Amino acid sequence: MNRTGSLRRLGAVAIITVALGLGMGSALAQDYPDRPITAIVPFGAGGGADTQTRIWGEAMAGLTGQRIVVENVAGTAGVAGTKQGINAEPDGYTVVMGAASTIAINPVSNPAADYYPPRDLRPVAVIGYTPYVMVVANNLGVKTLPDLIEYGKANEGTLTYAGWTAVGEFARRGLELRTGLTMTPVPYQGATEAMTDVIAGRASAAILDISSALPFIRSGSVTPIVMTGPDKSPALPDVGTVVEAGVENYVIDSWIALFVPRDTPDEIVEYLNAKTREALKSQPVMDRYAELEIEVRDYDVEETGAFMARQIDAWAGLIKEAGPTQ
Repeated sequence: MNRTGSLRRLGAVAIITVALGLGMGSALAQDYPDRPITAIVPFGAGGGADTQTRIWGEAMAGLTGQRIVVENVAGTAGVAGTKQGINAEPDGYTVVMGAASTIAINPVSNPAADYYPPRDLRPVAVIGYTPYVMVVANNLGVKTLPDLIEYGKANEGTLTYAGWTAVGEFARRGLELRTGLTMTPVPYQGATEAMTDVIAGRASAAILDISSALPFIRSGSVTPIVMTGPDKSPALPDVGTVVEAGVENYVIDSWIALFVPRDTPDEIVEYLNAKTREALKSQPVMDRYAELEIEVRDYDVEETGAFMARQIDAWAGLIKEAGPTQ
């Protein structure tokens, strides 16, 4: 056989191979899912990420016909679980939940996070979006962020900040960079210990997600002074935003999103996105989200990717400006 004939034969073989591959991919998409899906939550049970994942999982089970098995893999500020998700088989049967801390903050601030989400993961859908709010001790007598800044200038060195997460720490440092406000950071093991001290007036302020803050706000135990995102919250309509307070280039918010290993087929990514968006519109999910003050972001795969790119860029810029945590 001459060289031209050989090339034609190889070309035919290649076409058949590609066709078989496409057929296998289509079969995979048609059969998926045919067994339970494991959702890795890179934090302990009972937190916001765990709660949202379980709400989402219950709704997804009814839509997919398969159980969503939640696996809590805590450790190294979310690094351990995230890496387990990255290293999973890219077959759609292991997904990993991501948050600002694990996806946008850890890769540029935590030496243990030897991963890069745009390279190692595919964003699928946003599970829930939660605004953040700054609260202060009632004994300060301040009602707005400008009030707090004025108080800080008049009482130099007296303001303290209760922190327990990377998001909260960079929220403090970013606010100081943007406003000139100075607060002495005080580390806590968790939200309960931190808020106990803010309520008692032993700590001056904290920045936390609105879901966690609302019980303390509604009981009158602390005073909300500013939303740290671009929009007001329906739950706190009288609390202004940092933008309204004249603070530029500063947005602190919270979200939980669904990711899969990078090589997961497009058909599965699109399937998970479509089913997730359907799940988030179901009445049980909407009812639970309303109770927890969690907002829905109805993003397709492309919109989810763009949202994540903005988050990663924004946090990287803030962290670069603020420098590493102490």
